[in-house]
Amino acid sequence: MSVVAVDRVVSAAQAVLDGEHAARRSGVVVRSLDTQEEFDQARSVWDTVWPLPPGGTEITAHLMRALHHAGGYVSGAYVDGAMIASCLGFVGRSQDADGTWHTHLHSHVAGALPGYGDRGIGTALKLHQRGWALERDFDRIEWTFDPLVRRNARLNLMKLGGVAVDYVADFYGDMTDGLNVGDPSDRFILRWDIASQRVADALSGAVTAPAREELVALGAEETLHVNPDGELIVLPATSPVRLVAVPEDIIAIRKADPGLASRWRLALREAVEPVVGKGGRVVAQTVEGDYVMEVSS
Repeated sequence: MSVVAVDRVVSAAQAVLDGEHAARRSGVVVRSLDTQEEFDQARSVWDTVWPLPPGGTEITAHLMRALHHAGGYVSGAYVDGAMIASCLGFVGRSQDADGTWHTHLHSHVAGALPGYGDRGIGTALKLHQRGWALERDFDRIEWTFDPLVRRNARLNLMKLGGVAVDYVADFYGDMTDGLNVGDPSDRFILRWDIASQRVADALSGAVTAPAREELVALGAEETLHVNPDGELIVLPATSPVRLVAVPEDIIAIRKADPGLASRWRLALREAVEPVVGKGGRVVAQTVEGDYVMEVSS
């Protein structure tokens, strides 16, 4: 499970082919966008996925134009000529562990219209973005995701081979869209070293999720545990590998029991933020859905 130094093992041409194959498997065509009409369509997709108060919009088409002009990434996924998903990224910089600055593509938003889930469109968008980035000499893409959303974590950590390298409490501040309103916007920073062996192995299906019992037998300790009655308990741990429980469906919990959703937020923050803040990494998910967190040595 350990994260190793990044070596480029994938060419841009191969990455582009990987993206094309992923799009065919999901039944879409993914392509870059460059017209004002296309930017408006992308904005409409995001505003449908994350509904805002009347008059609000997630990202204006004018801003997309500026980001695109400055070297950013905007794409759409199409079914029968209609855009049903879109993705936006811009150029960013982050510091590696040794303090050096690394230029990367920051993937800010990606979403598909309701009714198009569970067919691999998210993967198709990401692999198109990967090929685009490698063609332009980026070797890393970063983005944020909600640590409580288990299905996104499964995609990001296991299927794509990313690593959560930071935990930021209330990253975006108050959010007013229909999915996030009333909940602190804690986010993981996901690092995706797109030409690495780790990512190539994940995309090939060579990486499988470990079982919780298997890791415990090897010395891993639970640091966020759920009692049979649903009580959340943050446990002290000294093992270099720690397991963190994640709710099965936080979206449903937010609707049915906002108080429980809030307790999940604070408990996961307490278990993860101090470790990742000192150089730890979340590197995988168990079959049961726990995060596998490695402590910095």
